[in-house]
Amino acid sequence: MGNKIKKIVVGVSTYGTLPRVDGFVKSFWQNLDPMAANISLVCCDDGTPNIQALRERRTFCQKSNCAFIEHGDNKGISAAWNTLASYDPEADLVLIFNDDIRFITPGWLTRIIHFFENNDQIGMVGLSLIHDDGYKDKEDRWWSPPGLVGAATGCDFAIRPNVLFSVENPDNSKGFWVDLVSFHEEIHLGFKLAEKGFLSYMLPFPPCYHQGGATFSMNDELVWRKPSEYLPMETFLKYVRQTKWYIPAYEEKYKTGVVDRMSYSRLMFSKYWGILDEVDQGNFIKEIKGEQVVILNEPQKPVHNRCVDVWPKRIIKWIDRDGKHCEGEIG
Repeated sequence: MGNKIKKIVVGVSTYGTLPRVDGFVKSFWQNLDPMAANISLVCCDDGTPNIQALRERRTFCQKSNCAFIEHGDNKGISAAWNTLASYDPEADLVLIFNDDIRFITPGWLTRIIHFFENNDQIGMVGLSLIHDDGYKDKEDRWWSPPGLVGAATGCDFAIRPNVLFSVENPDNSKGFWVDLVSFHEEIHLGFKLAEKGFLSYMLPFPPCYHQGGATFSMNDELVWRKPSEYLPMETFLKYVRQTKWYIPAYEEKYKTGVVDRMSYSRLMFSKYWGILDEVDQGNFIKEIKGEQVVILNEPQKPVHNRCVDVWPKRIIKWIDRDGKHCEGEIG
């Protein structure tokens, strides 16, 4: 079974003026299980330019038993996650969260630790999410078994650092692919781990409350980036104009030498996993599990089919909603 977990890093990434880290940290300490493990809480600010907001965030973390790391410049989600995962070289497990996550009940950390200690070849493990205030303690879904996924949700997941940093990327980064900057970083990692036989899962209980999207909607500068050598502008334009995600109004921005991060990351991901080559060969549509998939629009589906669906079911052990130790064949 998995090695005993003695040291844990819980990391939260943030950016901008909204004081959302405050709510995350407060909910963390309020809903933390009594644990024997050594836990470090750390926040990485990924280049917030507002000096006053940064000063207030730094002060809050100092008063809340939360280490604070400042990137200075915005390096992107992948870099922030790698920074958090590298915080303690002796950590056995790292848990990474968005600043808009709120814990609503204890028990989440106990279940994550149990999952890693009692199962082998585990990649990412995430907690289920609710997106409104209507948490109902007795819903049937909280008793479901864990689900096999290509990657855990990017807003809340756990991983062993040695497993994370076993992944090497085209830009020579290890762990999360830094050049992806924003979007598809957790999916790419999950599929890379699945190639190695490290499969990822989502735990049904307890859920976290998640209010997503505010960081990008309130900080327009995070929407754009410059292309890298991996995917030149002319190549990006060739393919983005063929997707359902293409926004003609963005053409004016493209003329200035920048691209939107979401579309660009999706096409970087597509290039790495051979989707662009398939499109060039005329294989624009593939049948996957009885569904006609336009692979340039949903590149994760053929890659999931190739990397995850090929693995046979495994016996997995977990703790259910009632605290019962369970096991079953999951696939």
